[in-house]
Amino acid sequence: MQKFQKLLVVLSLTFCVFMTNATSAFAQNTEKPENTDMSQLTNQIETLLNDRASIMVSDKNLVDSRTFKTRSVNQENEKRNLISQYRKDLADMGETYSKTKTKIEVIETTNISDVQKSIKAKEVTYMTIAENGVDTGYSAEHEFIFNKDNNGNWVLTEDRQLEPTGLLPLHQAEKYVYKESSYKNDSSNDELVVDDLIPASIDKNTASIEDEKNINTRAGYNYSAMANYLEKYWKNYNPSYRSFKNKGGDCTNFISQALRAGGWKDKPGWYRNANYWWYNSANQSRSWTAVNYWATFARNSKRTTMLKNVWNCGVGDVLQVKPKNQSTKTHSMMVSYKKNGTPFFTYHSTDRYRRSLNQVLKDWTGGTFYAYRT
Repeated sequence: MQKFQKLLVVLSLTFCVFMTNATSAFAQNTEKPENTDMSQLTNQIETLLNDRASIMVSDKNLVDSRTFKTRSVNQENEKRNLISQYRKDLADMGETYSKTKTKIEVIETTNISDVQKSIKAKEVTYMTIAENGVDTGYSAEHEFIFNKDNNGNWVLTEDRQLEPTGLLPLHQAEKYVYKESSYKNDSSNDELVVDDLIPASIDKNTASIEDEKNINTRAGYNYSAMANYLEKYWKNYNPSYRSFKNKGGDCTNFISQALRAGGWKDKPGWYRNANYWWYNSANQSRSWTAVNYWATFARNSKRTTMLKNVWNCGVGDVLQVKPKNQSTKTHSMMVSYKKNGTPFFTYHSTDRYRRSLNQVLKDWTGGTFYAYRT
C-alpha cells in the first residue's frame, strides 16, 4: 500500500512539472510572436521616419523604396523633394544640419482585420544645426497602416500624417495632413483686433545689439524659469492646465503658462475684458488663451514693450505672427534659447522645440511679425 502511495506521489509530481513546463512553453509561444511583431512594426516606422528626416542632412534617401500603395509612394517622394528644397532654402539663410534622430512613442494599436492593422504613434525628431550645435525638434502624431503580405509578414503601406511635420514650412506641411485628422491650425476667433501695434522688421542686417540693450525692460521676472517651463512641457503638456489643442490652438495658453512660471501675476477681472489676465480651475480670461486679447493685455498693462526687429528677441520674449493674406494675428510663440544671435522658439500647437528664427520665418513666409520684450 505504501509503495502504491509513493508511486501516486511521484506520478503527481511528474504531472505537475510537465504541466508547468507545458504552460510556460505555451505562454512563450503565444506572447513572443506578438512582441516580435510589434518590435518589427515599430522598427519599420522608425526606419521610414529616420530616412525621411535624414534628407535635412543630404539627399541620400531622397527616393523611398518601400512597398507603399501607389498613391502613398507618389506622395512620399513628392514630400521628400520638398524637404530637400527646404534644406537648400535654409542653407541659403546660413543654416545647415549635421545629423537627425527620430524615435516614436506608440499611442495605440488597432487590429482592423486579420490582414490589416494600424498603429497610432507620436514622432519625436531632433535635428542638429551644424553652425552652432543646437538641437531643434518637433513632435507630430501619425497613423501607420500595415498589411500582411502573402508570406505572412506585416508591411508598412501608408503613413497618415495626423499633424504637420517639422521637416517642411508649416504652410506646406499642412497640405499633407490626413483629411480625417482632428488637427486644426492655430486660428484667431477674437472679436478684439489690435491694429495699432508696430510690426517688427525681419531683416537681420538691421538688428543691432545697441538697440536691444536700449529697450525698456521690466525687472523682476525669471526668464530662465520661463525657458525651463517651455522646454519641459513642449511635447508632453502640463496636466495641471487645460489644453486647447485642436480647439482653436494652445499657443497663447502655453506662453501664458510660461509667463506665470516666470513671475507674471494673475490680474483678476471680467474674463472678456482684455485688461485682465488670469487662470483658475474653472475658467480663464480671454487674454490667457486668445492671441489678440493677450496682445492688448500686454500693451495696456505695460508688462511688455515692442521690439523693432525679430532678431532682437531674447529668452522669454514673445513673437506673434499675422500670416500672409490674413487680417489678424493667429499665433504666439516664446524664445526659450538664444545662441550666436539666433533666437530659438519653443511652442504649441504644432509642437516645436527650439525652432530657429530661420525656420519660423520660413513657416510663415510673407507674414507680419510682432515682437514683445517681456
